[in-house]
Amino acid sequence: MNIATGSVINIAPTAPGWVVIFSEGNSADNVCPVIGWATVVQAHMKDGTVTTRVEPAFVWGEQVWTETDAREHSAGGLHFQITRH
Repeated sequence: MNIATGSVINIAPTAPGWVVIFSEGNSADNVCPVIGWATVVQAHMKDGTVTTRVEPAFVWGEQVWTETDAREHSAGGLHFQITRH
């Protein structure tokens, strides 16, 4: 089975209080609640395996996003911070 780069292959819930703060260029900060930690496919290796990275899964505009999703849909210059309040 070929899994596309950027795909989420699993997700685990997070403790309350985690947020993602991001902005694009000079825009205002977006503060979004983190709902879980997602394992995201980063690259495919020649031997058929993949490399992955754990990223926050957060709610923004009634949709769940990962950092990879946000960067893919950004025009550039995305500043990204994960913090716990």
